Amino acid sequence: MSEKPSQSKPIIVRNKESEVDIYTAVSKYEEKQTANRDENNDSAIYFNTLHKWQDIMKWNYELKNKENSPKEKLEEYKNDVIHLFLILKKLNRLDKIRSKQKKDLLNKKKQEIDSKHLQQENLLNELFYLKKEISKCLQYKSSDSDIDLVPLETFRLESPDSADYIDTLKSGLINEHDLHIKRLQWEFEQRQTQQQQCDEVEKNKETILSEIQEESRILQSILPMLKDIRTAAQPLQQSFGLTPCQARSYADIVNLLPKPLYYLYIQTDAYRVACKSKFTVSINGDEEEARRFDSNKNNIVDTNSDEEIDVPKPKKRYHKKSRTDTKSVQQKSLLSKHPLSVKLTLSLKNNTQFVMEFFYLVNLNLITVTVTSSWSGFSSSYSRELLSPSSILDALFSGDNGKESPHIVNFHQLEEEKTEFNTMEVGKPYIWAQSICGLDFLNPSVPNFLISRNHIAQVLKAINNRLKTRLSLITQLDCSDLERRFSVNGINLISVLSPWNTMAWENFIKLEYCKPHVEFGTVTENDLLFKRVINYKTATLTVVMVIKCDYPKSNPIFTLQLNMPTTNEGMSVLNSTNNNSVRELEREINVFHEQIEDEDINEMLINIIGRLVVCFEVMMETWGHLDFPKTKTILYNIRGRARNHPFKAVKHHSGIIFEHR
Repeated sequence: MSEKPSQSKPIIVRNKESEVDIYTAVSKYEEKQTANRDENNDSAIYFNTLHKWQDIMKWNYELKNKENSPKEKLEEYKNDVIHLFLILKKLNRLDKIRSKQKKDLLNKKKQEIDSKHLQQENLLNELFYLKKEISKCLQYKSSDSDIDLVPLETFRLESPDSADYIDTLKSGLINEHDLHIKRLQWEFEQRQTQQQQCDEVEKNKETILSEIQEESRILQSILPMLKDIRTAAQPLQQSFGLTPCQARSYADIVNLLPKPLYYLYIQTDAYRVACKSKFTVSINGDEEEARRFDSNKNNIVDTNSDEEIDVPKPKKRYHKKSRTDTKSVQQKSLLSKHPLSVKLTLSLKNNTQFVMEFFYLVNLNLITVTVTSSWSGFSSSYSRELLSPSSILDALFSGDNGKESPHIVNFHQLEEEKTEFNTMEVGKPYIWAQSICGLDFLNPSVPNFLISRNHIAQVLKAINNRLKTRLSLITQLDCSDLERRFSVNGINLISVLSPWNTMAWENFIKLEYCKPHVEFGTVTENDLLFKRVINYKTATLTVVMVIKCDYPKSNPIFTLQLNMPTTNEGMSVLNSTNNNSVRELEREINVFHEQIEDEDINEMLINIIGRLVVCFEVMMETWGHLDFPKTKTILYNIRGRARNHPFKAVKHHSGIIFEHR
């Protein structure tokens, strides 16, 4: 077998840069072709090519099945198939390029739409901000409107240039604003003049006070001289048989007090002097009647102790009294008071004054307290409820409401005479009142001085704190700037709050959503009840707040009811008995009380009420209702099987974020 001479193959040197350039050039050429070629024509070419492919494959199959198939024809079919395959690959590349170009164009359009949408959102936010600022400007109220200016007629008569101002106002040369400025300037000048006059009067007052002090010093220096004269005149008075004149001292009245009130007086007076407290102690009552009362008591003791003397008493005729008259006399004598009483007066800010008067019931051996108060500047119904003299000292200590006598013997005495203890007439027998008067009912015969001394400071501090707390509660209930307080922390409040109103116990126990608190004993008849309404757009939240007598030791209790419109133009009433969201809101405010370190007691209730309003708005915004769009940053609307709301506020560098507990 002859070997064929080996032929050397041509050596082809390929440069990578040339390949890259060719590929780039071909890619650019095909991209230009996609721009110039019609897609429909390419689609038609594609389908025609497929049909030709099918025909050639069919012919090739038939030709191969023949016995003597011509190889030239098969080779021709093979070349045609390769040509058609190259055409299909070409069309495929063009289709890929078109798809890529359209995707790029689609992404570009999407980016343009997103940028325009973001620009629209920014413009809407800016529009909302400008509307809010415009409303603030329209609602702006200058402080000069609160100044009580003199009437216009008085200004016309007293001001030298007022006639010119009024004439120019009528002619239209100046407006009412300029006239108001002129009146303010004239008022300022007048007040400066009055201030100078007031300073002169103060100087005269100081001069007169210094003169009074000098005269009082002279009078005090005369007192020792008078005592010497009195001592020197005693022999002369004795020689003439005259009784020496006695100086009346205040201690005589103190000695007439019964032992419990005597201990109360000296202990409170000593505490006032030692601690420099701003209260006064005085003795009220008829001194002469007290002396007669004391002498009659001594006479009774003497006659009972003198058993050896037996003197026959003359018979007297008495008119027979009816049984009812005798019974009423016995009842009155059982509740009779000592003629003297001790009065304790506490003066606080805002011209508020509280007077506590302590009485001693002689036959019951019991101390009772009556309270009278006077204040100015408080006109609301809840201020009268908080400062009510009949209940302001109730529960000063745990379980001490003053409704019944702490002395067990008194119960049987009143039961024997079928008499009720009327606290409106004789006062309330608080346990702390017995303690500061030294009464110990384990040994009731003799008052103990040590008991009074050990309890006086604690009781007076508790009374002072109770009065200050009630005044602070009135100030917090009067607060109407919750929006400003919470806007400082980054939370905008939209709700409108109505003023607080007091609520009667009978109305409270009739409410279905309040009955569970009454049944479990968390709310009693002695607690203070208040009611208000919070409106957030179309939703109305009724808030019933219960404040314990020992506030702020016990936190307030809130019961809620939500009224909101339904889709069929009705009204749905939701509360803790039929809705889990309202129940969760009550639990958030009543249980999860966020105690802040060094929290001011004067801000405590305001913070709780503000937190209630914030949580209410968060609850309405997370329901997904169209009437309540989101105005706060909330991560998740609801979570868990119970569909809990994000009531927990967390501080973030971008603001306040609400999340779930």
